Amino acid sequence: MFSTAILAGCLSALRWLLWATAALFILLVLVQALRGDADALPKSNLLLALGFFIAGAVSGWASGKFARDS
Repeated sequence: MFSTAILAGCLSALRWLLWATAALFILLVLVQALRGDADALPKSNLLLALGFFIAGAVSGWASGKFARDS
């Protein structure tokens, strides 16, 4: 089905966008640590990065499931 293929492709693209966002949060934590930023919130930013990474993994899993089922 064409709509299932579109859904799988969009979920796959979403996976990479979520992983890129997680990488940017990790980069933010590293830059704040190197600068010695007093207002930095490394634990919350790392928790957000972990959440984005997990969401990307779930999106990739769903993409593969839809691709296999079509």
